[in-house]
Amino acid sequence: CFPRYFCFHTRYIVALDARLNLRTHKAMVRRISAAIGMIAVIGGLNAGAIAKTPREAAVKDKKAEIDGMVQAEMAARGIPGLQLAIVQNGRIVFTGAYGKANLEASTPVTNQTVFAINSISKAFAGVAAMQLVQAGKLDLDATLPTYLKGLPESWHAITVRQLFTHMSGLPEIADDNVRLIDGAEPAAAWAKVQTLPLKNTPGARFDYTQTNYVALGKIIETITGKSYSDFVRDGQFKAVGMKRAGFIDPANPAPNAAPLYTHLTLKIDGMKTVGVERSTTPFVRQEPWQELVRPAGGIQVSATDLASWTIALQKLKLVDKNSLAELWKPQPQQDGTYRAFNSLVNGYGLGWPSARRAAHPAVAPVGGARAAVFIYPNDNLTVVVLTNLMGASPEKFVDKIASAYIPDLAAAK
Repeated sequence: CFPRYFCFHTRYIVALDARLNLRTHKAMVRRISAAIGMIAVIGGLNAGAIAKTPREAAVKDKKAEIDGMVQAEMAARGIPGLQLAIVQNGRIVFTGAYGKANLEASTPVTNQTVFAINSISKAFAGVAAMQLVQAGKLDLDATLPTYLKGLPESWHAITVRQLFTHMSGLPEIADDNVRLIDGAEPAAAWAKVQTLPLKNTPGARFDYTQTNYVALGKIIETITGKSYSDFVRDGQFKAVGMKRAGFIDPANPAPNAAPLYTHLTLKIDGMKTVGVERSTTPFVRQEPWQELVRPAGGIQVSATDLASWTIALQKLKLVDKNSLAELWKPQPQQDGTYRAFNSLVNGYGLGWPSARRAAHPAVAPVGGARAAVFIYPNDNLTVVVLTNLMGASPEKFVDKIASAYIPDLAAAK
């Protein structure tokens, strides 16, 4: 029986060994497969970290393109600090903060920095008035005595619309350094300007004066029973959620507000600039904005908040479609021609300047030669550029930035 016992056990051991080898082999295969899988995963992760999707690469390239444009313009124009926001198809697609907000403190511009926008504030006044038009409380073609009492006889034929479009002929209440006439206090300046003769026949021609918007502010206050500032805060800043928007208060400057710099000292004769003296280095410019002239200027805001305001406006959250068209429509002079500031910004609506041109027209509020908002309605694009340099004139390079999204815009300048 021993041979049989040996043979049996030998066969058992061989069979057992075979089964053990098979199990070992299978376990090894599983371990190898798992290792190969892990290598593949790690390789995939590395590849994903290195290789960008086409969309990610395009976004990165566009950012580099726009950053290069902005930095070149800042260097060429001596702009200390700049903020940029771009809106496409109803959403903010690009923001940028460049340079120094405060040169003395070496404070960088961030997305939270706020900049003065000067006459872009007039576009807010236009929206405020159209909200009252929609409510049936204001008639654009009514004459001023409908809303304001005690005005001189020469002002009685002027309409609200003529105030908005700078075609009233009213004399100037503030000079280009934002100083009120004769250095007077607000009430005295308002009384003084009413004693001066009209510059033009009402409705005849475009003649840009801050008095038009001071009068509009007083009309809005008379109708609403609120201060102009409160009406705009409630009806626009709060309605849109503009957390950093406000009015300049020289006595209580906002902690995140960029000081204003300039290379220019204005030479003023009467109430208008007749020349400039240029400095090689920038210096701080003081602008004593008072509450009286807030409808004409004095708003300070960040580029992203201003971009959000343009989105709300175009989505008809602040005014309706007809009101928006009325705001943006350039108004002709009495002879049928159009006029505004220069060959580019060549039309003016109800607080809203425009670039009237065949290709890629734009609604183009500009302020103080330091801030610009170009809305390209036909291209679903908006570009907001804010700077802290008087004389930066960003309207001169906004089209260049927009051309990153509108390829044929460069040829349409």
